[in-house]
Amino acid sequence: MTEKELNGARELNKKIRDLERHLQELRMSAENLVPILDGLPHSSEAKSRVEKIALMIVEDERKLTSLNETILLAKSELADKILCEVNEPILQTLLVLRYVECLSFKETARRMRITLRHLYRLHEKFFKNVTLLHSCALSKS
Repeated sequence: MTEKELNGARELNKKIRDLERHLQELRMSAENLVPILDGLPHSSEAKSRVEKIALMIVEDERKLTSLNETILLAKSELADKILCEVNEPILQTLLVLRYVECLSFKETARRMRITLRHLYRLHEKFFKNVTLLHSCALSKS
């Protein structure tokens, strides 16, 4: 299990937050551009801008739905992999909280009821072991 694999869910979460922020901005823009229906002739430019924003909102919502489905699957697979490959329960808990639930180190330590310093030591221990295992596997091949 590599650091890149572990960080996959965190990266997807970041994409989702960015897309949600963009959607919020588009919705605010659309609210400010609602054409006035007063029966008087108006420029088609405002109507066209509203249509473009509406299409962008629909497209972003579709992307967001797809990303949410992808992250659910990725988190499930990552949790299974952690539970299968990591033998120590405390490390399993750390990895699931940090990389599956995407919590900060501080929040992970709080939930595990350990000090932040101890959490960093455990985290470092895990990655040292992974690096050693990876090195041994490469030297055998």
